[in-house]
Amino acid sequence: MGRQWGPAMKVAEQAGCVVSASRAGQPEAGSWSCSGVILSRSPGLVLCHGGIFTPFLRAGSGTLTAAGVAFLPGDSCNDDLRLHVQWSPTAPSPVGRAERGRPGLCTPHAASLAALLPPEVGSPWGLPLRDPGPPWAAAAVLVECGTVWGSGVVVAPRLVVTCRHVAPRETARVLVRPTTPKSAKIWGHVVFATQETSPYDIAVVSLEEELEGVHMPVPTKHFHEGEAVSVVGFGVFGQVCGPSVTSGILSAVVQVDDTPVMLQTTCAVHGGSSGGPLFSTCSGDLLGIVASNTRDNNTGATYPHLNFSIPITVLQPALQRYSQVGDLGGLRELDHAAEPVRVVWRLQRPLAKAPRSKL
Repeated sequence: MGRQWGPAMKVAEQAGCVVSASRAGQPEAGSWSCSGVILSRSPGLVLCHGGIFTPFLRAGSGTLTAAGVAFLPGDSCNDDLRLHVQWSPTAPSPVGRAERGRPGLCTPHAASLAALLPPEVGSPWGLPLRDPGPPWAAAAVLVECGTVWGSGVVVAPRLVVTCRHVAPRETARVLVRPTTPKSAKIWGHVVFATQETSPYDIAVVSLEEELEGVHMPVPTKHFHEGEAVSVVGFGVFGQVCGPSVTSGILSAVVQVDDTPVMLQTTCAVHGGSSGGPLFSTCSGDLLGIVASNTRDNNTGATYPHLNFSIPITVLQPALQRYSQVGDLGGLRELDHAAEPVRVVWRLQRPLAKAPRSKL
């Protein structure tokens, strides 16, 4: 397993911080926090999500949805707002007089708000996909298998890839609903699903009819950590709201023997997004298939911005082989992935060397 952290990643780590907002003298009221980016150290300037300031608006949250509001001035918040900025111990102090490696406690006078943007400008929950939208986004489809539903991606006129946990049984009948028109639906059946023991959570659906007018995605051959990426899926509400696009960066490309076996992104991924496509925002190339996000087993909390996708380079040769000659052999090999790949998908570190018996 290997990862390459370039200079850009180190710079990003130095620029990251955590911003907390609370009321002065009211610790019982709690605080609101989010990640931020240090834009400037002299003068101290930090960029973060405006949502944490909503409870402190003088005129209430209704101000954000008022007609014609493009931004709110920095004095829109109450005087009792206190901002707390914490940064990496190895980073230079960005604001205030705090020592390096210690939280900087800033009053509105020392670090006032430049502006607040209304939530419509950007939302961590994703933006509904509206026509015409980027052409590559239309490759996402809704997949229904009995009472279970999820997302999928069209890789050929009569072939859809999704996750095994969306369509787990081979020969099962599946209903596929394309992005446009919303009333369209095509039946298909599962021709392949990986075993539960396979690290790759994949199912392949063959359609009874061709999907017309769908832009076939171009599978990528290379991955670049730090590039802008987008996930298209039918998360949370499925067909009711249609597909949504969530954006982020490709934060990690995990490799085994110099071969990518897992992609990590910061796109918001929720239930129903499984099986959806991961695209390069710039090129529109298909990078992978969304397989999972992260859940805390102790608290049950889900972290939508920490998620994992199967690289399309793992699947493309087998998909092409099946599409051309109907041979499932390449797909069956996914059930026999090497142990280092299984270790990666269990989110474990590989052993430095094979253990030896002391006998």
